[in-house]
Amino acid sequence: MKEFKKYNDCRRVRKRKSQEKHTKLGHPWRVDESTLRALMDDATNPVRDKPLGVQIRTNNIPLTKRALEHNLRTRIHAGVYKQAYTKKEISLDNKYLRVGYGYINQWQPIFGFWDAVYWTDEAHFNPEEDFQKPSILRYEGKRLKTNNIGVRKPVKSSPLTLHMYATVNWYYKGPLGFYNDDVDMLTLPKPLQRPRKYKYETQQKYKERLTEWELKCPPAIEGDVGGHHMTQEYYTEHILPSYIDAVQQARIGATIEQREWLLQEDNDPSHATKSFNNVSRKLKDVNWIRTLLHPGQSPDLNPQEGVWLILKQRVKRRLNSPLPPETIWDGTKQHFKEILVQEWAMITLTEIRRLISKMPSRCKQLATNGGEAIRSEHW
Repeated sequence: MKEFKKYNDCRRVRKRKSQEKHTKLGHPWRVDESTLRALMDDATNPVRDKPLGVQIRTNNIPLTKRALEHNLRTRIHAGVYKQAYTKKEISLDNKYLRVGYGYINQWQPIFGFWDAVYWTDEAHFNPEEDFQKPSILRYEGKRLKTNNIGVRKPVKSSPLTLHMYATVNWYYKGPLGFYNDDVDMLTLPKPLQRPRKYKYETQQKYKERLTEWELKCPPAIEGDVGGHHMTQEYYTEHILPSYIDAVQQARIGATIEQREWLLQEDNDPSHATKSFNNVSRKLKDVNWIRTLLHPGQSPDLNPQEGVWLILKQRVKRRLNSPLPPETIWDGTKQHFKEILVQEWAMITLTEIRRLISKMPSRCKQLATNGGEAIRSEHW
C-alpha cells in the first residue's frame, strides 16, 4: 500500500526502486568495464589483432566468445572489424586543390555536367594476393586511429597479375581492356639523366626542362605488382585511343542537346596532364578532347575506382566460393582474364550511375573537410 501511494501504481516497481538507488536489475557483469577497455590497448593486449578466442585465453577472461562480443558491443561500443592500412598522406598542395575542386563542382548538376564526363582509370589485379584481410579489436568509428591502422605488406610479384583499363559514363560502359600482356610486354626503361642548368639559361627555362624530364620518368609502382611501368608513348599508343573513341562516339550518336563531353584522367605521369608539349596532349588536341581537371591523390573523386571495387569483389567471391567444375578457375592467366571479362559484363549501368550520382555530395564534403580523403561503402 505504501508503494501504491508513492508511485500511484499497483504494478511491480522494482525498476523504479533501482533507479532511485542508482543500481541495475539483474546479475552483475562478470567482467569489469576496465578489463574490457584494457583489451583496446596494444600495451595491455598484445594479441588485439588475433581471434577473440585467442584473446580470451591470453588475457584469462572468464567469458565465452559470444558473451565477450555482447559485452564489448553493449558496454563500450567495440568489436572486431577489418583492419585499415596505411596510405600515403595527401600533400598540402593536393588538399588545397581538392578543396577548390569541391567548391567549383559542388553545385554542378547530374544531368548537364556529371553525365557528360567519361571516367577513365587503369588498375591491376593479382589473384594470388590474400583475399581475407586481417581483423582487429577496436572501438566503433575509430577505424583510422593510429593504433588501429596496420602496415600494408608489399604485394608479391606474380606472373598472373593482369593490368586492365576501362572507361564509364552515365550512358555508357566501355569494354574491359588489358595491357602489358605477354605479347606487348613493356620493360622498365633506364631512368633519364637529370638535366643540368646551362650557364646562360634562365631559371624559368630550366624549370620547364626539369618539369618535362620529371614527366618522362616512368612512375614507381607500389609493391612491384607486375614489374611493368607505363610511359607516355605506351599510354598514347595502346590505351588513350580507346578513351578518345568513346568520346567521339558520344558526339556522333548523341540524342541529347548539344553539349561538351569531358574526359577524366588522373595525374599519373604517363597521362601527361601537367604539361602541354607531349604526345598524349597532342593526340587529345587533334581530336578536340577537353579534359576535366582532376586533383592529385584523388581516387575518391573517380567513380571508376568504385567500379573496380565492384569487379574485384565479385571476382574474389567467385574464386573463393564452391562452383560447378566447368566454372572453377583452372589457374591459368587466360582463364583468369575470361573470368574478369564475364564479371565486367554483369556490371550494370544502374550500378555505375549510383556511383556517379555521389559526386555532388562528395564535392560538398570536400569543401568543408579541408581536402581529406572521403570514404564510404561505395568506394
